[in-house]
Amino acid sequence: MEFSVKLAKLPEGFSIPQRLKERMAFDEARGQLSYRGFMTKCTYDELSSFSDDPDYHRALEQLFVLTSGEISPRASSRRVPVAILGVGILAAVIGLAVLWSATRNATANRPISPSPNATASTSR
Repeated sequence: MEFSVKLAKLPEGFSIPQRLKERMAFDEARGQLSYRGFMTKCTYDELSSFSDDPDYHRALEQLFVLTSGEISPRASSRRVPVAILGVGILAAVIGLAVLWSATRNATANRPISPSPNATASTSR
């Protein structure tokens, strides 16, 4: 994929390195700097070192950020584990509620028997 950003002119004395001419281009008529594919941090650093021009640096940084989307994971791929985790937690809560309810009902319906140490006294 090719990305383009606005840049009125290239810095004075700057020319695109030969090894990057297939990936990077400047269209003077349109005022656009373009880059094809993913820009590595090393490439960004190299291109950044050629000039101190603030407009060029801004455009280069925009290209770097735009091309980083080329390797970003898809948002939907992160949702599946969260959904599975949510279902697991919900099942655990329901299971605990059923277990608590069953043990509570079992102890509530049991007849109360006297303790072996208990004594009964009648007073007259």
